[in-house]
Amino acid sequence: MNVTGYVDELRQPRIKLTVKGNRKAIGIEPVVDTGFDGYLSLPVAVAIPLGLELKGRVPVELADGSMKNELTFRGTVIWQGHEYQIEIFLTESKEALVGSGLMQGQELTISYGKRSVTIAPDIIPASGKRKKRKLKK
Repeated sequence: MNVTGYVDELRQPRIKLTVKGNRKAIGIEPVVDTGFDGYLSLPVAVAIPLGLELKGRVPVELADGSMKNELTFRGTVIWQGHEYQIEIFLTESKEALVGSGLMQGQELTISYGKRSVTIAPDIIPASGKRKKRKLKK
């Protein structure tokens, strides 16, 4: 099952995703950010009502090269028809981001002409090997 989305008016690729916490689930349209190696980053204002479970702190490198300790939370996403528990970062930004951690083992296609985004399971050659995804059902 493919994950689909669109290219917005600012030329940012977005997908549709459902994220769940202990209190509720919501639909979001995060920006696809291949430079972010985590799973998902949510604005604080979006994350708080979900009731996400605090997981811990991790050091992260920011785009400017500086390091910062960030709180991480555990939540659930519905990805290609299945529920997975993932690590979620919170951000002061207004944008949710989906990172390459969630897209591991996937093929990302962005068509700026058609303004479409598709994420599909990779087709691995018979001789190829794939790393197992670290997502937990």
